[in-house]
Amino acid sequence: MAAVEIVDQMLGTPVAVEGPHGPIRLKWHKLRTRLAEAPFKRSNLVLGWQLGASLEVDILPTADGRFVVVHDPTLGPSTTGHGLVSGMPIASMKGLFHRNADGDGDPDAPVLSLAELLAPLRTLPRAPTANLQLDLKIVGGRRPPDSAVADAAAVTGIEGIIIGSHHLDDARRLAAAIPGARLGYDPMLAVSRQPGLRDPERLLRHIERRMAGVTLAYLRFDAIVAAEKRGFPLVARLLDLGIETDAWTVNPGRGISDAILSMLVEAKVRQITTDAPSEIFRLIRSF
Repeated sequence: MAAVEIVDQMLGTPVAVEGPHGPIRLKWHKLRTRLAEAPFKRSNLVLGWQLGASLEVDILPTADGRFVVVHDPTLGPSTTGHGLVSGMPIASMKGLFHRNADGDGDPDAPVLSLAELLAPLRTLPRAPTANLQLDLKIVGGRRPPDSAVADAAAVTGIEGIIIGSHHLDDARRLAAAIPGARLGYDPMLAVSRQPGLRDPERLLRHIERRMAGVTLAYLRFDAIVAAEKRGFPLVARLLDLGIETDAWTVNPGRGISDAILSMLVEAKVRQITTDAPSEIFRLIRSF
């Protein structure tokens, strides 16, 4: 497969790779460009926005009805704090930092509210292909309060926003509060609860019944591989419905072979979520 780099020539940071069926975006998982760095670095948000990257941040509601940018329901051990996010007000997280792979808090990655993290994007030039997925986390079945939805609406005016979640009804509610926001659905939680959905044809029907307004499906890469091995073109069928597929989370190392990457590319995924875009780019380019 011939692949060409879509990358900032000076900084060498890939945002996509050209495949046989068109460009494949390399989404920076938790804003990471390297696996060992801290998540949600402000400098990576700025860089990706200017380069035209697909970016992702995770958001959870706090005790006082704000959205904070964190991945886990507890602050520890991924940040320098501790405690249940949903039980704490946003002000109590001031001065905390996300940790890198060595366990050190990174001053470039403070724990911030969604509004604080995204504030620079209001005045920063956006490359035409740049987009930002807000990955909505729901813990313990607690729906975000109206105040949190209103807090997220603070991103109004920032283009390229995508709301994605396992919890489609809550994602719809949030997307409706942000003019122009696109909608993505991750059905993998439903798959874990309903083993029958491991059948790719049943999974397709599950998504099709919920597809109103959905433009992206977030699928674990091994679910895509399993469908391809069974001879069912799940990703291509979703494309026929107008839904692109993001394969998550694809990082170098055990479990990710050239054969698996080639299968994802040939399946026509339009986006790959990764914490190591440069390495995934190089692996795909080597085919």
